[in-house]
Amino acid sequence: MLALVFAPFYILVNLYLAHWVLRWTGCCHRLFGTRAFRIIFIILYAFVSVTPLTGFLVQSPPALRHLLRQIGNYWFGCMLYLGLAILLVEIMLFAVRRVRKKDFIQMQRVRQVQGGIALALVCAVCIYGMVNADTLRVTDYEVALDGKGEDMTVALLADLHLGYNTDPAYIEQTAQVVNAMQPDLVVIAGDIFDNEYEAVPEPERIAAALASMRSTYGTYACWGNHDVSEPILAGFTWDTADADKDDPRMTGFLEKAGITLLEDEAVTLANGVQLVGRKDPSRSRKLDSARLAPEQLLEPLDPEQPVFVIDHQPKELNELAAAGADLDLSGHTHDGQVFPGNLLMPLLWDNPCGCLQVGGMYSVVTSGLGVWGPDMRVGTRSEIVRITVRFTD
Repeated sequence: MLALVFAPFYILVNLYLAHWVLRWTGCCHRLFGTRAFRIIFIILYAFVSVTPLTGFLVQSPPALRHLLRQIGNYWFGCMLYLGLAILLVEIMLFAVRRVRKKDFIQMQRVRQVQGGIALALVCAVCIYGMVNADTLRVTDYEVALDGKGEDMTVALLADLHLGYNTDPAYIEQTAQVVNAMQPDLVVIAGDIFDNEYEAVPEPERIAAALASMRSTYGTYACWGNHDVSEPILAGFTWDTADADKDDPRMTGFLEKAGITLLEDEAVTLANGVQLVGRKDPSRSRKLDSARLAPEQLLEPLDPEQPVFVIDHQPKELNELAAAGADLDLSGHTHDGQVFPGNLLMPLLWDNPCGCLQVGGMYSVVTSGLGVWGPDMRVGTRSEIVRITVRFTD
């Protein structure tokens, strides 16, 4: 039903974008103005632009559904940058009209140059974004905590979003990079799945890759807002009355992957670090599950020993610091994932990405391993965070 409501608006936007692409290409060369080219272009554009809807509506065969969803995810990024290019070109043309007062023929020449450049830039940015999303990097932070203890290395992962955008080889590469760090602790800060367990390619292979990660004290995780079974369209989900939103296959996957899930729970590691995993507020609301406040969760812990918190969304930083947390490990933001989203994140989060000291606590937020929606990263990076923890006493 939602697809039917969404479809008219989506179609109108794509008709507008297609009109401008044809207008620009027609200015660039006479071949692009021919009827044959326009027919071929319209057929290809129509097929690609409706894949987000057809990928949602088509249920079988699974291979076709997977292909349509992958194309649709790429297309959302292309739509974004095509729309931005149209906006930029029209602003520039408006300025030329006002300042230079050019006639129609001159304006057509200006449009030809600007349109051709804009299309080339859109293609270049989209290709870069696709490649960049699959380029795994390591980001290093060092934090100094009060108290006694042995220095340790924490590998922070988040936002794998296992689903249509996932390549099992990428997860295997992730495990290799983590093992090369020789970490003491591996933490996965939520959004392990992308809502649909059926979308995970080769789950046994991916679980085996995650299980191959080696560390002194093991791998621990908390759930994120996407770790729930819900319909997803264009990257967005909506609530349903389905009682099976808490998909047991997701929990079973973590067990196969050797990952210990902490839901408002704490464990004490062999080195004395108290590791706490929080429930995600969005997921808890959808499942009608209570979530403990920071002071309730941390009050039973030993204040003389370090407290590390895994919390998918970097919220309640001041409350966690006041409750006695020393290190808060999060994801969720993707650092905006694609420009200009990365410019907006500081308006939404106290720590959109990076390492921030809040009172006596450090907040570390990773931009994540995977992607949400568009299978691109522009202005951000896919990363594993390596945190060197040093104790000052």
